[in-house]
Amino acid sequence: MSGFRHSIKVPSKYKKVAAILKTALESKKSLKSLVYEQKKHVKLRDIQAVLTHYTSNQEAIDAAIEKSKILEENPRLSRELCIALVTELIYHCKELKGDSKPVQTVRAYRKRLLEALGDDMPSAETLAKQKDSKPRYVRVNTNLINIEDAHAMLVTEEWRKKECPPFENYENFLKEVQKLQEDEYMVDMHLNDLFIFHGKQKHYWATHQYIEDKKFMLQDKATCLVAEILNPSVGCVLLDMCAAPGMKTIHLSNFMKNKGVIYAIEKNPERYRLLCSMIRKAGCKIVKPIEADALTVTAEDCPDVEYILVDPPCSGSGMQNRMSLKPEVENPDRLTKLGGLQIKLLNHAMSNFPYVKRIIYSTCSLYKEENEQVVKKCLYLNPNFKLLSAKKALRNKWHNLGDRSYDFGKKCLYSRPETDLSIGMFIAIFEKCRNNTENA
Repeated sequence: MSGFRHSIKVPSKYKKVAAILKTALESKKSLKSLVYEQKKHVKLRDIQAVLTHYTSNQEAIDAAIEKSKILEENPRLSRELCIALVTELIYHCKELKGDSKPVQTVRAYRKRLLEALGDDMPSAETLAKQKDSKPRYVRVNTNLINIEDAHAMLVTEEWRKKECPPFENYENFLKEVQKLQEDEYMVDMHLNDLFIFHGKQKHYWATHQYIEDKKFMLQDKATCLVAEILNPSVGCVLLDMCAAPGMKTIHLSNFMKNKGVIYAIEKNPERYRLLCSMIRKAGCKIVKPIEADALTVTAEDCPDVEYILVDPPCSGSGMQNRMSLKPEVENPDRLTKLGGLQIKLLNHAMSNFPYVKRIIYSTCSLYKEENEQVVKKCLYLNPNFKLLSAKKALRNKWHNLGDRSYDFGKKCLYSRPETDLSIGMFIAIFEKCRNNTENA
């Protein structure tokens, strides 16, 4: 792996981290999926911890490696293995085990690396907060278990439910989340089927049988807001235009009490198979998966559609704090292409389903090119639709809204990692104007 010729082997944990990084960079696969593929590896938790520390501090680590000249002066040391060892040395355990040549080399550069980090060197307090700053969200799949039974199951595992009075404001809720003890959980203020656990419980839930059985789902809060804001009626007909892997599809079926119809579209064959597997295991009786390009799907293929979810491919910039490698620079051409596809998909939803009442548009992006600019274009192309306030759908208990330089900006909603204890996400909710009147 490293290119060094030596008799003492590099510890398997570092080699595995390096291999995952190399695969992620070359194949553009997500780190999260690559880690999941290693689920039988005995050091999975340590591997995940090193990768999380790297992605949370990628710019600082990359800059320190370059300034220290460790790779320039040791050309046989692979970049990926160097990243793994430097991350372990500086951000994780502050020590490197073993006497292999790569480990000895990075140890020898410790002083230089620390000097290169300078002000970017985090304190112990910062590292502790960084490690467990985000809570673990666990959603109840009410297709298979009701919420009361879910609470009872947690009692049997000796979890303590944190009892909170109804929150008067969003700030108080966030403060209570950050005060959670490691053996406590609480119910989210916006969704009664979403439970919140201390950040240190990520590994516990990642390997729990309840998750394997799909009675509980590991789903970030921001993505759960989509179903809450769309609020489809029980027994309705809904179209999910870009459905895989199926987490939002399953949540929508919960909202509909597993009654009605959900047409779930997915173009990619591999992702389509994953979607079919997910909805089958999650007990979604009303979901009809369709392997097709959403842009070719018409009202004849999916008749009587009343609600539509458009959650298109995007840059994923809002996911950067969730074990994702940051691109060196976001390519403007890529954003233009993504924005073009997003406009096509949203416009298709608005113009091809005559009985649609509401459409929700969401991305895990923080770029206006994929969010406000898409909304602006589609409102122009479809004057018979208007924007509703996403904040009002959350009983006005939310802060981060769209760009106010757009006249509709305050009606859109952002989830921002630095303040909302969640991934970055954008949501806009459209309603068809009555009697074909134009939006104001």
